[in-house]
Amino acid sequence: MPPSPVPDSGGKQLMAAGLTDRLTGQMGSLQEALRRLSKAATFKDLSDQFLSVTAGFFPEGEISLFRRPGNSAAWERLSHPRGEEAVPPEQGAPGPSPDGAGTLIRVDHELVDASRLAAVVTRRSAGTPYTDVDVISLRLFVALFDSAFQEMLARRNEKELIFSLNHRVLQLNSLIDTGIEVAKLDRDITPYQLALERAASLTNASKGSVTITRGEEQIERILFPAGLTGLRTDGEGGGIASRFTFGGNSYSFRLFEKESRSGAIPFEETDQLLLDALARQVHASLENRYLHEQELEKQKIDQDIAVAAAIQQRILPAELPVIEGYDVAGINIPSKSVGGDYYDCIPLADGRYALVIADVAGKGVQAALLVSSLHAYLSAYLEGGMALVGLVKRLNRVICTASTDDKFITAFVALLTPQTGGLEALNAGHNPVYLLRTDGTVQELNRGGVPLGMLDMDFPYESETLTLGSGERLLLYTDGIPEAHNRLNELYESDTPLKEFVVGHVPPGAGAFIAELINDVKRFTADAPQSDDITALYLLRR
Repeated sequence: MPPSPVPDSGGKQLMAAGLTDRLTGQMGSLQEALRRLSKAATFKDLSDQFLSVTAGFFPEGEISLFRRPGNSAAWERLSHPRGEEAVPPEQGAPGPSPDGAGTLIRVDHELVDASRLAAVVTRRSAGTPYTDVDVISLRLFVALFDSAFQEMLARRNEKELIFSLNHRVLQLNSLIDTGIEVAKLDRDITPYQLALERAASLTNASKGSVTITRGEEQIERILFPAGLTGLRTDGEGGGIASRFTFGGNSYSFRLFEKESRSGAIPFEETDQLLLDALARQVHASLENRYLHEQELEKQKIDQDIAVAAAIQQRILPAELPVIEGYDVAGINIPSKSVGGDYYDCIPLADGRYALVIADVAGKGVQAALLVSSLHAYLSAYLEGGMALVGLVKRLNRVICTASTDDKFITAFVALLTPQTGGLEALNAGHNPVYLLRTDGTVQELNRGGVPLGMLDMDFPYESETLTLGSGERLLLYTDGIPEAHNRLNELYESDTPLKEFVVGHVPPGAGAFIAELINDVKRFTADAPQSDDITALYLLRR
């Protein structure tokens, strides 16, 4: 698909300004849109939520959504607000309509399941034509749709995996009543070969076989006694049989010609029960081997997690630097062994300090690895003396390259000049940072741009400059604090708005404020498990 026409430098500035103003003004709406889309349980629900959250960005437009399962398939119209037939997306570059009227824009995006999603916005009435700023906004919403769809598939796969594991545990419990000796013998022969020999011996069968197949292919066949020839195939009648499947293979046991003093006699019902019991024990033995291998693999993973946790503890500051005329304190409480939150206060060669806080979408080892990447790149760029906006732009590119499609980082970076209190700040899709002024008002620092690594595009970022006066305070935090919940699934923010907490708690030291905040969060959540990492950084100018 060819790219959209490249505007001139003046057009780029206008587009950047327009996109920045639009996204900055509605950053809360974008965050709410991501939360709403992420809660969708079905593709239809996700489509409906998409139309709902994008309607506010295109109030004068009709939004239609299409999906195509494959390149050769026809476009399927998923939804349309007014019910009239909408024109499906055409081949060509997404963007304003080619006739220059600016009455239609479209974005075509490949989803994680290789299907394609197309969003088409058609203006209802005459008005200001759509521009490239509108195209980028629509692309951003489609990317949010893709991220939410991937999360929905991940949740579904996780449920299926849990169901499979629970079913396997139930099977294991039902196999305990079979031949313990078969499971416990430390033997050179396979458990199904030993079971065949024991079954033949205990039932007085003169002949037997165990056949392993995968689909129509025979993988292995063992005969009793060894070297036996001319034994009928498993498809022929006679004797007794028992079979099970495991790991995609089918295991079939058969016994023939029960011997007695008077010659061959029919097998008894207890013979069939014995063969079934031994087959179940072989099943349990194979399953135990598999589970043992899984346990060994889990131990390796736990060791890797322990190493990752140790590395992360080295990345997070053991203690914060002493800044003359200021008091600074921070805390990080991961919800798991390793977390996806990051904070630091980094002294720079020119006497300034970088205040940083970040939150990776997701938890666990993958999030911790992305935190390590952020720390490494950020440290390198800060040492290079890069300007703040350029630094964040470069971080966006490298994080996008280093992460998967469903991983991105919200971040806040500020450069403090201690002598003057000057502060240059940039918020990349993070929670608003609160600045408590001496008159009791709270200023929200949210100017910046989209989260790091969300899209591999050259998004414009914008910083803001302000001055931190004597006695004024700055709180940086991650969403693990306002979104901490109790047993009733009520949020801390709904009980104690964080902005009000900042105004109402002004202890003489930064460490005291952090302690009061964490104690209040724990008071609210009580014995509810911690659902997300909790991180905060507090700066006070004396």
